[in-house]
Amino acid sequence: MMVPTRPASQDMPSAGWLRPAFVGWLLSSGMLCPVPAADTAAVTTDPGQAVVKLFGAGIGNLDSYGTGILISPEGHMITVWNHLIHTGYLTAVTADGRRYQPDVTGTSAEHDLAVLKLQADPVDTFPYIDRTTAVRPPPGTQVRAFSNMFHVATGNEPVSVIHGIIAADVRLQAGFGRWQFPLKSPVLILDAITNNSGAAGGLVTDTAGRPVGMIGRELRHRDSGAWVNYAVPFETLNPVIDAILSGRTIESTQQTEKATPVSDRRLTADWGLTLLPDVLRETPAWIDQVVPGSVADRAGLRRGDLVVLINDQVVRSSRELRHHLGGLRSGLPVTMMVRRDDVLIPITIRVP
Repeated sequence: MMVPTRPASQDMPSAGWLRPAFVGWLLSSGMLCPVPAADTAAVTTDPGQAVVKLFGAGIGNLDSYGTGILISPEGHMITVWNHLIHTGYLTAVTADGRRYQPDVTGTSAEHDLAVLKLQADPVDTFPYIDRTTAVRPPPGTQVRAFSNMFHVATGNEPVSVIHGIIAADVRLQAGFGRWQFPLKSPVLILDAITNNSGAAGGLVTDTAGRPVGMIGRELRHRDSGAWVNYAVPFETLNPVIDAILSGRTIESTQQTEKATPVSDRRLTADWGLTLLPDVLRETPAWIDQVVPGSVADRAGLRRGDLVVLINDQVVRSSRELRHHLGGLRSGLPVTMMVRRDDVLIPITIRVP
């Protein structure tokens, strides 16, 4: 059976046929349904859409990838305070595969927290979690952990999700190498293996999708030596995040309680180093002079090197470098990671 056809001129009406009044009638009658534009700036109901994959420079046995959580439509995000954010090579990849370079807005070493801002165009918006709706469920509550563990996702692939239960809400005595977990308030211990390589900075939610906390680092319990799976609750992080976003300074006292900083005189006499004058509280640890024939000179340090790591400890300023060096035992080898001409170089030096 042949189906009659209309002339080609009748197949597609002219633009004038779609009068505004007629389109309005179609909409009101339900015969034409508008397709809403994607609201990428909305608080997301899919927690995985707010999780960002981070890629930077790996150092020694430290990973070159990590995870972050978007907390604003403008591209503010949080992650753990670690080596990735201090190397200058960090790239953030959103859930839809967009790539951005982030700037550091602020950090809190005592909360192991960093707040970053994606270098996005003003028109760019991002799905994010509403951290003001965060909950702190009791032990026994089922949770979900979203992260880029083991470098599974590199573009717009979904991040990994692990199901678990909150096992305890306690203070944590743990660390990694010489690094001690600094947070004094309780954290959420999880019964699932959530703190994998690259997972630090990931998002923990309850089964309803409400934010619970941020996945921490890979740590070992100080007494048992067992690996610890934990998250820092948003109840603890939110006041710190608010302070950083508002421009207030987060004071750090953790180092002053542990070691006496190396004085400038001893730094020059014993180590053979002179740093740039510490005119600001956060003056970077730039090496200004190296004494010829000194410990530093023999190890290979040079003028203009920026010290970014001492063993596994991040160095944010010359003040922190003096504190770190003051806590080292004489005669032991120490690895300094320095940035020289945009290249990271490990320098092994023996403590004088």
